Parts: sequence; structure tokens; C-alpha cells
Amino acid sequence: MSRASRSWQASDDLPQSVGGPSTLSMPDDWTLSTAWKRAQSENDRGGAINDAERVVYLSDGDSTHRVLWALQGRTLVADCDCAGYQYHGGWCAHVASLWWQWVRGQIVVAHLDTGREYPSPPAWLRLDDEPTAFNQLTPAELDAYLTCDLGSLGVREYARLSGRSPGTIGNLLRSARDEMEGRR
Repeated sequence: MSRASRSWQASDDLPQSVGGPSTLSMPDDWTLSTAWKRAQSENDRGGAINDAERVVYLSDGDSTHRVLWALQGRTLVADCDCAGYQYHGGWCAHVASLWWQWVRGQIVVAHLDTGREYPSPPAWLRLDDEPTAFNQLTPAELDAYLTCDLGSLGVREYARLSGRSPGTIGNLLRSARDEMEGRR
């Protein structure tokens, strides 16, 4: 299911709104850190606030945390309101818990630019990529470019899945490639 008709807006109904997105990189010691151990052993009793934000409430914790957790461009953007997020370079227990849930198919992550939802990390995902690198593309061009050129689907397969004609997908890809190469 696509949410392309919606655009993400920060929620006004919860305090401590999360700021601008930052990108993540996998830590070298991710399996050994306390944050990752908590993420893998505790249950998250929180849930989605909107397409891009979630409340994370770990079972052994005593407070909720608001986390930005969404795809933008070719990367994952995340931000948490806890001190551990700053201390651990982005991988606090709350962010790690969302990653753990996502790779196990327990949550769906929305793409802020295309509106598409991903039940698991897509093949084209790069954690340390620039979130605004594809801003010049339309949502349809970006979706086709990520899915066909950077992902694992061919034009015809993607056309069948998206309900578009192969010619339309080809035109979107040509336009996206031209834009990425600065020819438009």
C-alpha cells in the first residue's frame, strides 16, 4: 500500500518534537553494545505516531521515547530524543530496537519522498547516504530509479507491480537518469 498522496508532517500533539533527520552508519561493535543487547531482548510496547515517527517504549524502560524512523532518498533517517542517541552516535536502544523489528518484518517503514512502504530494508538502502541527494527527482522518478536502477526489479516486473505500463516506467527512468547526470 502506498501513501504517495500524503505528505509527512511532524505531530503537534506530542511534546519534544524530533528535529531534522540524520543518517545512520552501522557501528563496528553493534552486537556487543548494551543498546543492541537491549534492542534484541526487550519488547517495544510503543507504536506509530505517523508515517515517520514512532513512540518506543522498551519493556525494561520507564519512559517513552519519540523516534523519527523513515526512508528519505536512498537512506534511513533517524533521530531519538534520548541522551543515548547522542552518546552512541545514533544507535541508542530505541533506534536499534526499530532496526531489529524492521529486519525481522515486525514494522513497516515509510519512504518520505515516494510514499511507498517497506516491510524490510530494500536492496538499494545505504545507511550513510545523503538524504537530499535525490531531491531533484519527482516521487515517481525516484521510485522507479530506486526500484529498477538501484534495486532488484526489472522494468516489466516493476510495471506489473505498480500498475503502470513498461513505457511509462522507461520514461521515468530515462528522466531520472538524465536528472542525476545533470543533463536536464
